[in-house]
Amino acid sequence: MRRWTILLVAVLAAGCGDDDAAAQTEGPAWFEADPLLGNLRSEDRRRAARHVAPRRLDQLTLHDLEVRIADDLASFTATEELYFTNTTGEALPTVVLRIYGNAVGDRPQVRLTGSSCVATTCQVAFDGRSTIELRPEAPLPADGRLRVHLELAGDLKEIAPERASLMGQAMEGLTRLGEPGAEHGDYGLLAHGSGIASLGNFYAVVAPRRDGDWVRGDDSTLGDLGSDGIVHFRSKVIAPQGSRVAVTGAVTHEQTVLGQNGQPGRTELTAVAGLTRNFAIVVSRTFEVASAEVQGVQVRSYFLPSDRAAGEAALETAKVALNSFHRRFGPYPYTDLEVVEAPLVGGAGGVEFSGLVTVAQMFYGSAANPLSMLQGLLGQTPTQQGGAQNPIGGMQAAMLDFVVAHEVAHQWWHGLVGSDARAHPFVDESLAQFSAMVYVEDRYGRERAQREGTRQVAANYHFMRLRGIADGAVDRPVAAFGDSMAYAGLVYGKGPYLYPAIREAMGDRAFFDGVRAYVAENRFGVAAPRALFDRLARGRHRQAVRRLERHWLEETHGDEDLGEADMGSIAGMWFEGAGSPIEGAMQMLQGAGLGGAGNAAGDARTQDALNELLQQLQQMQGAAAP
Repeated sequence: MRRWTILLVAVLAAGCGDDDAAAQTEGPAWFEADPLLGNLRSEDRRRAARHVAPRRLDQLTLHDLEVRIADDLASFTATEELYFTNTTGEALPTVVLRIYGNAVGDRPQVRLTGSSCVATTCQVAFDGRSTIELRPEAPLPADGRLRVHLELAGDLKEIAPERASLMGQAMEGLTRLGEPGAEHGDYGLLAHGSGIASLGNFYAVVAPRRDGDWVRGDDSTLGDLGSDGIVHFRSKVIAPQGSRVAVTGAVTHEQTVLGQNGQPGRTELTAVAGLTRNFAIVVSRTFEVASAEVQGVQVRSYFLPSDRAAGEAALETAKVALNSFHRRFGPYPYTDLEVVEAPLVGGAGGVEFSGLVTVAQMFYGSAANPLSMLQGLLGQTPTQQGGAQNPIGGMQAAMLDFVVAHEVAHQWWHGLVGSDARAHPFVDESLAQFSAMVYVEDRYGRERAQREGTRQVAANYHFMRLRGIADGAVDRPVAAFGDSMAYAGLVYGKGPYLYPAIREAMGDRAFFDGVRAYVAENRFGVAAPRALFDRLARGRHRQAVRRLERHWLEETHGDEDLGEADMGSIAGMWFEGAGSPIEGAMQMLQGAGLGGAGNAAGDARTQDALNELLQQLQQMQGAAAP
């Protein structure tokens, strides 16, 4: 157990004047909810109060943030006013907050430098890592309000461009294969590299509650950490002058403030984000932006100048995916969608936030990408890179396409329809994988969708099995998977195939009608883990849906359903006809980098083959060295 440090005991009542005493009686000044809803499309704005019924919009938590990012992009400071209403129905002796950015990594990156409760007396205790406990002088009654002022300061880890590249992440993933039971939950959400600063999970959120108590820690760092409830954000971002800022919500004002007396200037913007689940900022002085309008939504792609082709491809994918999911699943709720290149690491292909997704730089193919060396070894000219003649460029393009679609799908799962991502991670991740396959089908046809499913979805399961990890249940808590290879294999590789099976059993019309009804029923809420199947298992489809639900989520038929894999067939899926010694090496490294770390108890022949592939690459790098 960590030692708690009392940071502040604010005894505001001592020496208060009459006005202060009155403020304590009436409660702290509160916020108006309607001005925060500017990020919602008109229909959702009109129906907002109905979405959160029986609570009022001003009973949702508000995070009022002011964030200042240093000129060198290596640090930030922030103030946060958190407005909390006790909607639990019982008095709370404590309110617990979490800073999820501190729950991963070797050391906490965010420091709590100041704290107080506004217009009331409270004690604030910080464990030095990720948990903050607020103890009001008297228990907070049902429907009682608490306003908290926090001051934060943080460091952004530096990520070298070569580490954020496809080859860098693949090599890093391969080395992690030898670390038994390793968990790597640090995906670069609080980091900077290649002139890009990324801030996610940096602020304090109200901790979730389970079994009548606050969840104060995490039993695993696999998967997504964070809160699942709908909240509001109001933000002011102060960034270096000339920055382009991608931020959650709708921007209400933006200006450039010129420097004076030798001080640097700055870019400032304010934004509102009502009815959202989380918040992120991505900043760069060199970002270029491509944009388009789809179904009344402004879609923007942010990318480095050297990555324009990939950035425009990401925009096109986001446009088609948004249109497809809007039609298949129900309307997207926000006025904006940002797709942002970011230096993600730790095997993360992308990370979703409400109205904003970050996509790993390794898929953009910037000039710093070591793949350029490998393309040279294959004898490719620049005009061939990214085309059908270039298996590496083709692989990157296909993965970028699929990852962007997957992250856009997260705007529905678990953005619009919330779920418990810790206890039942399959709900949002397996659905997002399936949705990406639906996107490919709508854009390129069913045959292409089946092929991409095999090499970008089922391959996760096949890699798991090649590592000697047994098939198992898909629906279980994150911590029950043991390591990230099993987690990826079952949640990202096997689980998604439940939905095509149900779709085939029900027929397209009944299946997608059921999915749209599920979205409408749970819009801006948190769905029960099996709520979708409860909706689909009606009438004549009940028996088939329940049988398939058990088959894919609880039983172990993966080898029978998805086939037994070997390395040659996996490599052939990506490099058919390439005729190069890099074929198997690239695919195995890609799988290791995206699938994450497994344990070291895999099949000996598989390990020997991986070692041989690594030696191949090292020899090639040596041959290319000056």
